[in-house]
Amino acid sequence: MSVTADLIIHNGRLRTMDAKRPIAQALAVLANRIIRVGSDAACEALRGPDTQVIDAGGATVLPGFNEAHLHIFGGGVSLGQLSLADVKGAEQLAARIAEWRAENPEAEFVACHSAAYNIISDDRLPLRQDLDLICPDLPLEVVASDHHTSWVNTAALRLAGIERGVALAPGSEVVVGDDGLATGELREAPAMNLVAARSPSGGRASLGAVSSAEESGITADQRAADIEAIRAGLAYCASYGITSIQNMDGNYYQLDILRELEADGALPIRVRVPYLLTPDTDPRHVRIAADWRQEFQSDFITCDFVKLFADGVVESGTAVMVDGYSDAPGKNGTPLFFSDSMNAAVELADSLGLQVAVHAIGDGAVRQVLDAYEAARKANGARDSRHRIEHVELLHDDDFPRFRELGAVASMQPPHPPGAMDFPVSTYLPRIGEAREDTAFRSRELLEAGVPVVFSSDWPVARLSPMAGIQAAVTRKPWRQGGKDQSVTLDQALNAYTAAGAWVEFREGTKGRLAPGYLADIAILDADLDAVPAERLGNVAAAVTICNGRIVYRSDAAEHS
Repeated sequence: MSVTADLIIHNGRLRTMDAKRPIAQALAVLANRIIRVGSDAACEALRGPDTQVIDAGGATVLPGFNEAHLHIFGGGVSLGQLSLADVKGAEQLAARIAEWRAENPEAEFVACHSAAYNIISDDRLPLRQDLDLICPDLPLEVVASDHHTSWVNTAALRLAGIERGVALAPGSEVVVGDDGLATGELREAPAMNLVAARSPSGGRASLGAVSSAEESGITADQRAADIEAIRAGLAYCASYGITSIQNMDGNYYQLDILRELEADGALPIRVRVPYLLTPDTDPRHVRIAADWRQEFQSDFITCDFVKLFADGVVESGTAVMVDGYSDAPGKNGTPLFFSDSMNAAVELADSLGLQVAVHAIGDGAVRQVLDAYEAARKANGARDSRHRIEHVELLHDDDFPRFRELGAVASMQPPHPPGAMDFPVSTYLPRIGEAREDTAFRSRELLEAGVPVVFSSDWPVARLSPMAGIQAAVTRKPWRQGGKDQSVTLDQALNAYTAAGAWVEFREGTKGRLAPGYLADIAILDADLDAVPAERLGNVAAAVTICNGRIVYRSDAAEHS
């Protein structure tokens, strides 16, 4: 009996990420698997009376994008908040907030996100007094684009009871001025959550803040709102051709919501969730991650790695540096983990066969993580661990060769380098100094050295669009004449957003390629990438997204084509 396909995509420019057949015209799908890749004629031979046929119109067809680092809960929440991504100056900020308040007259709290550090001025950070002039009557929360700092007005400080600051663990701070009053700047999650917990979202999207609905007293209405936020975030991902995401904050509450969505058939894409180990948690709790791994291992939800934060960010001075900050001599930043605690957690996770992913931005934090990976290897022996370092914004020359020696993965975000997309250079480069510019965001060097590199957006820190990130990666320019060129080729960028993402989650045998036997996770774009100038790649959109053989997104243009 001859096989007929459920779906055929033809007249396309398939970039398969498969070295055996890198380019093809068409593919055929049966159930949730690709069964043939080749010419239009070869796939047409599998057409039956009930076969669905999609004409790609000569556009590029890719394996579905694997967004290897994002925050799905926080991203979903941000879709319902006020974005300040394109706002510059107090006048624009005041106008945008006034417009939002006019559209939301019943609002009792103004929550904003994606603000640049220089949103008020290139010379200083926002103060509560700036925000009081704009919004004197309601609590106002302005979250920075990197989501590691927020600025709030007096009403928000009063609501949280922190007008005179509060003592927090090292690495997080309610900044207090010389007058003994909070300036309005909140650094890192523990400080930010003091206000976020009183916002409409309740701060429940915060990193690892919620373990379960029962333990945290979450009401039915709150849970319903959280389900809708996560559902909206997943649909938003699908609209960009993303079929797999690797969430970078995790807790049981999120996993339980995802499981409910999956049971209802409402999970459009695949989700990988970590066990988040916070600095105040006993490293032995890593064993919980092994339990979660057993509990969550469906085709759509997995929980098989441990996430830690080693430091903060450069802009706020919370990233950990080897040689301090250029504009603040003697200040190196405070590590979030003592080295013995990090080493113990990583060693235990490694012994349990778990992957580890650690946020490390400063070169001092990157060194600390590499030290932990080296210690785990010495304790447990070498294995195919694929341990990751997230961001790797600054990498000291002495530590560069250690990536390959230890088999560490560089998980990087092309939208992050200042000037590459949305982040300004004025609040970053003075902090690291010209001497360190060539050690920053070394994606090309790492690729050329044979280090596994995976790309992502870190949404909602940056725009979610993989194509915008690919444009940033391909067109990136040195900050000064004679600086190192860290741009990559289109093929390298596409691989880092697809096949490499599958590889880093140990799924290279089932997804990340357009090849027979692979999952039918497919992105059909609305243009042929070979015909698009590099500086316009970000304008290319997803026309159709297919996950597990099912169409989960179709653009308006594709719907009517």
